[in-house]
Amino acid sequence: MRIDELDEFQGITPQLVTDWLLSNGWQQTKPRWWERGEDGFLFDSDTFDSLWFWTHALAAIYTAGNVQALLCKINPRMRKGMPSQAAIAAHEHWLVRDTETGEVVLHRTQGTLLYTASDYKRGTLKTHALPLRDFVTWVEYWPCDENGNKVRWPTNAKGEML
Repeated sequence: MRIDELDEFQGITPQLVTDWLLSNGWQQTKPRWWERGEDGFLFDSDTFDSLWFWTHALAAIYTAGNVQALLCKINPRMRKGMPSQAAIAAHEHWLVRDTETGEVVLHRTQGTLLYTASDYKRGTLKTHALPLRDFVTWVEYWPCDENGNKVRWPTNAKGEML
């Protein structure tokens, strides 16, 4: 399997990698050269691609245990801010995490609105249910299946995340 086929690779950007490197003790000592202790490697965010990432993720395996674990550290697959209406409409279930408390709640979609799973009784939305408001950066989102397992983010025909 190629690294870009892993769910955790979806949405990864040069900025995510750079932020992770900085937060984990790596320093850019020369243009495009990153070092931590005796270790070092070339990372050019201007020419970032999956081939680069595959090569350097393998070099960094000792940090995380394996490539997939490293991707999970760099790209935790929870996005701040309300997903687009197209993303919500494209997927039936969402995990919603309160960034202050860490609480994660399963939500379901009704059109382009999100409701907590407890707002449903025997598959029908309760009449008094209120949709989830956009709490901007206080809440993170990721699509999931009906059991709460994370799945790939909905994409358009070009494969771009909605």
